[in-house]
Amino acid sequence: MDRLVIFDLDGTLVDSFAGIHHALDLALSDLDGPARDLEWVRRHVGRGVKALMADAAGGLDQDELLRRFRVHYDRSVVEMTTPFPGVDSMLAAVAKTHRIAIASNKPLRWVHKLVRHLGWDPGIAAMVAPESVNGVRKPDPAMIHAVFDRLGIGPDRALMVGDMPIDAETGRAAGIPVVGVTTGIADHQTLQEAGCVAVLESAADLAAWLKGQTSSE
Repeated sequence: MDRLVIFDLDGTLVDSFAGIHHALDLALSDLDGPARDLEWVRRHVGRGVKALMADAAGGLDQDELLRRFRVHYDRSVVEMTTPFPGVDSMLAAVAKTHRIAIASNKPLRWVHKLVRHLGWDPGIAAMVAPESVNGVRKPDPAMIHAVFDRLGIGPDRALMVGDMPIDAETGRAAGIPVVGVTTGIADHQTLQEAGCVAVLESAADLAAWLKGQTSSE
């Protein structure tokens, strides 16, 4: 197979907001910090855990908040993260015709932990995160280039799927089209205006969309 789909993880394949909120709530409580509700977390995720801690900290020590968040999230990342409905079967269908990769601003150990728990390992050809590219995060295209290098597939045969304008920006920087999904924090109009070539209600709809694209070629 010489075609590639690169997926974002949080908000695209999995609903991780409750687990992140739970861990952040505990970390802030440990330090007598300000409470942040679930909607606040939804609006602030996506740029990496350090950026989230910087936004949440207020006057707290960001390094200590991050340390405590990591402890709590290690305990909740599996139990409180679920795939969006239909994603399991979509990945199985797409894997028949495409290589599949995950590129996430989430730390790599949590990406691996989730993918193993969900049983997706056999179908995922590559997983990259900031640690894979010297700490660089999306929208820098370094993670996408790393996937190209690992799998030997170029941008002319690749597609990215994500839930945020940052994913559209990343794809544009890497020279690949991006399909947006509205299961995360951005609505249809926002993703369309960000430059997505298509916007789907869910990543679960991707297999059917790809089939339609193939039949029209």
